[in-house]
Amino acid sequence: MEAWSSNQVYIALGTFMTAAALLGVDTCAIEGFSPPDYDRLLSLDGTPYRSCVVCAAGYRSADDKHASLAKVRYPLAELIKHR
Repeated sequence: MEAWSSNQVYIALGTFMTAAALLGVDTCAIEGFSPPDYDRLLSLDGTPYRSCVVCAAGYRSADDKHASLAKVRYPLAELIKHR
């Protein structure tokens, strides 16, 4: 049940990130954090809740020189190999 619940959070996360983008808010999902440390910080000990994902939300700096750079798109032939 815990694994299933954790996976369901990613559905909500996708909805949150999409809604934020529609409102012009930047988001960044973050993995590789320490859930026990977050649980302690959020006082989740003794509750049925646990941290499984972190998502930063906010507005990028007007000085962000990387925001306007062209995206890198590789040709499909370089990414997909057919046998």
